[in-house]
Amino acid sequence: MEFCPECGAILLPMNKKLKCKCGYERSLSDEVKDQYEVKGETNPKAEVIVTDNKNVALPTTTITCYKCGGTKGYWWTVQTRSADEAPTNFIRCAKCGNTWRSSN
Repeated sequence: MEFCPECGAILLPMNKKLKCKCGYERSLSDEVKDQYEVKGETNPKAEVIVTDNKNVALPTTTITCYKCGGTKGYWWTVQTRSADEAPTNFIRCAKCGNTWRSSN
């Protein structure tokens, strides 16, 4: 892995050159080419699932939204603090989109 000498960002290989987002570029030497070579199978037919607010892929629960009174909510868990503390649970109302932390 190579880093930009001007801004410190990772240099990415493009068209036989290493390029940075700041505009810096240099030629891709043979010793560096081995670092960026991708080996293995690729799946060009892999499908990407696009969702919107009406097609949410989160588990649901019964709630009472304090804004609209909706009774269906989506929930997820995020580790917002250090690993030795409990994760934070979030709930989003399926009716109005209001989001809040649960009080577990």
